[in-house]
Amino acid sequence: MKYGIIANPVSGKRSLDDKRKILNEVVDILKDVTIAGLDTKSPEEFSCCANELSQTVEILLVAGGDGTFSLVMNSVSKEIPLGYLPFGSGDVLRHTFNLPRCPKENARLIQAGTEHVIDAICCDGKTKALFASIGIEGSILLERNKYLENDLVGFTAYGLATFKILFAGFVNADLQVSMDRKEVTTPNALTAVITKLPYYGYGFKVVPQAQLDDGYLHLLILNVGPVGSIYALATYLMGGNRIGEYYRAREIDITSSTLQLLQHNGDPEEEKRTHFSFKVLPKELKIIF
Repeated sequence: MKYGIIANPVSGKRSLDDKRKILNEVVDILKDVTIAGLDTKSPEEFSCCANELSQTVEILLVAGGDGTFSLVMNSVSKEIPLGYLPFGSGDVLRHTFNLPRCPKENARLIQAGTEHVIDAICCDGKTKALFASIGIEGSILLERNKYLENDLVGFTAYGLATFKILFAGFVNADLQVSMDRKEVTTPNALTAVITKLPYYGYGFKVVPQAQLDDGYLHLLILNVGPVGSIYALATYLMGGNRIGEYYRAREIDITSSTLQLLQHNGDPEEEKRTHFSFKVLPKELKIIF
């Protein structure tokens, strides 16, 4: 089998019937395809299904959002080329790779596409990611998920969650950052973004300097209050962020003065902590687009 599609049953707002209909249309385009994952009941079962499918196909297509892609890239061999069919809310990867919204158009793009080898981030020596952050984003994403459960659309849910967390007394942290041979202390940091991608979800260009394949991690530390954050959001949408402290390094260790949440690929961890480590993994992923 040339193509396999691993589809997340709970990603995005489409019903299972809608997902099956769209994926069957993708099959009509690609022809030599098998679909799996829609009957899985947990992230663990989904990851196992992705691993099994990856061993029987030449190219594995991920139908879901950024979190789904993260599960898959952490479950399969780095030798298997991955494609992306966006079904999520924020769709950081769709903006980064300049992909169309329509899964059928993406299928045609993959069919005629080429293989790109890109870097990844190793978070705390265990989890691979393409973007991560320490600070306010984890809290915003948890709050956003509550709004999504109440049937609000993605961008509205994200906006409401952002304003709620910003003005609910989120406590900024002092950060001690060690990167390669450099030490930096940043007081009153709202967030520290560690990424390979220039974009966040919904088209926000947060770290315009970031590159997929340059062998470096890209770090942005934002130390502003609520008003400054609103200004930053505006610049994200108007060509790219222009505030904050920017650095690049191959390894980054961060110690926070307060307990913070880490999110990677749009999924916040459950427990807060004070120490985090990141390392670049050069040429770790093969992406078809």
